[in-house]
Amino acid sequence: MQKNINLNTDIRYIKGVGEARAKTLNRLGIYKLEDLITYYPRNYEDRGKAKKLYEVQDGDEVLIKARALTNMQVIRARNRRMTICKILVKDETDTCEITWYNQPYLKERFKIGEEYSFFGKISKKSRTY
Repeated sequence: MQKNINLNTDIRYIKGVGEARAKTLNRLGIYKLEDLITYYPRNYEDRGKAKKLYEVQDGDEVLIKARALTNMQVIRARNRRMTICKILVKDETDTCEITWYNQPYLKERFKIGEEYSFFGKISKKSRTY
């Protein structure tokens, strides 16, 4: 049983970490337990904090919380292999249209007036989020 482990404990003294693994972790900048706990993968997505629509920038990947203003519209693309689903939503600051591709099963998922959380990439060029 290990004793006196805290956030400043050297990574080598954590159960299951030997010399070889410690060297690998050191190359990633992980030297103590705190470093290991706060190490996030390169493509980590923080979905914990929602942004307001007025705060978002083109190209951001963000979480927004908004109310559905319309029923989902399902459009068959010209090539008929793709469906485009759109819904208009609003938060306290702005309104936007959210688009999904090839997911027609979402049509019955959203109810007007209900609040939902949406995560995705912002594209302000077409006023679509």
